Amino acid sequence: MIRFFTILIFFNSLSFGESDFDKVGTTAAQFLKMGVGARAIGMGGSFVALADDGSAMYWNPAGMVSQKGFNTSFMHNDWALDISHDFIGISLPTGKSGMLGFSLTTLSMDEKEVTTVENPDGNGLTYSVLDMAFGISYAHQLSDRMSFGQTVKLIRLSAFNEIASTAAIDIGMLLKTDYHGLIIGMCLSNFGGELQYKGRDLIGKSDIDSELNGNYLTDVNLNTESWPLPLLIRIGLSVDLIGNDEAFIQNSDNRVTLTLDAEHPNDSREHLNIGTEYSFHDKFFLRGGYRINYDEENFTFGAGLKVDMGLFGQTYINYGMKPFGPFGITSQLSIDFLIK
Repeated sequence: MIRFFTILIFFNSLSFGESDFDKVGTTAAQFLKMGVGARAIGMGGSFVALADDGSAMYWNPAGMVSQKGFNTSFMHNDWALDISHDFIGISLPTGKSGMLGFSLTTLSMDEKEVTTVENPDGNGLTYSVLDMAFGISYAHQLSDRMSFGQTVKLIRLSAFNEIASTAAIDIGMLLKTDYHGLIIGMCLSNFGGELQYKGRDLIGKSDIDSELNGNYLTDVNLNTESWPLPLLIRIGLSVDLIGNDEAFIQNSDNRVTLTLDAEHPNDSREHLNIGTEYSFHDKFFLRGGYRINYDEENFTFGAGLKVDMGLFGQTYINYGMKPFGPFGITSQLSIDFLIK
């Protein structure tokens, strides 16, 4: 635990040093910062210490050990400007204390017409944009109070005929304390290489010596800049104020969970997320959250339903919504299937 915390401090001092200017727009693959899972979104994105469902592979892979069964998770997010954000995750037990997971996250849009200076109304061609990240996660229960997890992911961005790709890792840990079951979660996300677009549209023709007549045009490659990934450190807390066993107030029918996350990205200012979840008989859920130090995002809301399916396990249906300033309200729908 001490070693992991030391690593976090090291990366914090190395990559997130003090700066006299705003670093917004200095990293690529911004979809890696878009939270997945309607439950987490309804709680304001405050989920690093609570992550115990299919979205744990995104928020904190160490939380996968809480599932104790085969889990399949689907998420769809109607984001701004007709952009779709989707997530698919599958996790399964490996031995008595391990969990293996696979995930795919995409950000996509419908095809658009290609316009140029010569053809401002279109030239008959269409283009599309697709960002995606495929991850393989593994989590291990180190003790009855501590778990560790990591995700290795391949990231690919495509725009028309240009492609950029790289790899990255996420490292997370959860520690359950003996103080009313308080959970401390930490995760380092998107530590990896840089992205640089390459493709056939960047190949052109050039006259290497305009003073000579009759020479052949030479192929040239337009060189694009490389951009780092949005490195992110999350540290959070989760505790049951009302509930069973170790909660502050004992109640077998109702549960109220409070979460708190601090985020430190390498391309913008720090954020603080606060979330809460109310559960009635562990079947009906209401959620709310508040996001601090954001330009357009503040309050979030959500609800959920758990359906027992007998031998087929359990199904969780969750909905989350987040006001997004002039773009209106963005919403997420998640469905999780759990077979224990």
